[in-house]
Amino acid sequence: MNVEYRHPTEDDVEAMTEIMNSSAKDLKHSVDNSVELVRVWTFGEKDYDADGYLIGFADSKPVAYGGSTISKSRLDNGHNDASVSLAVVPEWRYKGIEGHMFNATLNFLRSRGIGSAKLFTPEASGWRNNIALEIGMKDVRHGYLMACKNQEHPLNLPTPEGFQFHHIMLDESSDSEISDFVDVFNDSFANHYNFSPSPVERFIKVRDEEAKTGECKLRLTLAKKGDGIVGVCFYEINHQYNKQNNSKAGWANILGVRKPFRSLGLGRVLLADAMDWFHEQGMDTMYLGVDAENRNALKLYLSLGYVVEQEGIHYELAL
Repeated sequence: MNVEYRHPTEDDVEAMTEIMNSSAKDLKHSVDNSVELVRVWTFGEKDYDADGYLIGFADSKPVAYGGSTISKSRLDNGHNDASVSLAVVPEWRYKGIEGHMFNATLNFLRSRGIGSAKLFTPEASGWRNNIALEIGMKDVRHGYLMACKNQEHPLNLPTPEGFQFHHIMLDESSDSEISDFVDVFNDSFANHYNFSPSPVERFIKVRDEEAKTGECKLRLTLAKKGDGIVGVCFYEINHQYNKQNNSKAGWANILGVRKPFRSLGLGRVLLADAMDWFHEQGMDTMYLGVDAENRNALKLYLSLGYVVEQEGIHYELAL
């Protein structure tokens, strides 16, 4: 059976969503995308170029979607790279689709002068890893998904002296509050692996789109010293994930403290504060991701009861 490939159009968003959701079913922590959010984060993104993507059909059935978006923000910050993605419905894997899709993606990136292609697999083995290795990608870095389960009581850790916490639901935050958060986030993560500063507009878009769908409850904590913000925590309850997985889980997405204010226990209390809020909301499991080589962060998370649940791999291919 032949597969026909072409560049996607906005009329293909429903098919793209179907492929991505089907392809992710084998992942332990998968969550279905809605058609509207796929539209928002593809054709609604200024960096999205349909020429960098292919969608494949077998007898009119959508079976594959993948490619790469080149981030102008990353290029502007000195990262001559691009992340690639590939989704193939399980019954059509290992039938030549992967090679065709990746060759097209890599040729697209070369034509744009991109120096390397990157792929993250959330698990340490499996179809995604096999394909990455088959096309010559190198295992360059690992990451952990950590979980804290069955927290029975709030931690109620005291805020370090001289600091105050300010809590905001993301859908109620102002543009200036998001700008302040992003400034601290970018400063805190400046020396982290593969990090590139995030534009404020991206988080404003998250606020506006998530508020519209109601699929997530997102919260910010700003740690202040006087009038200055010195630390942040960004965390969420994804209702769609919990419904799909029959779970009561919360996710800590970002935890950062400006360098001059580290080693004061601020990061520990920020995370504990988020965990207490999850507990108040009826959650019994908390997840977060961490670079496997970030020993200080690992030590902190282990001390609060987190354990490594899953290991993922960053792959890279020089073009």
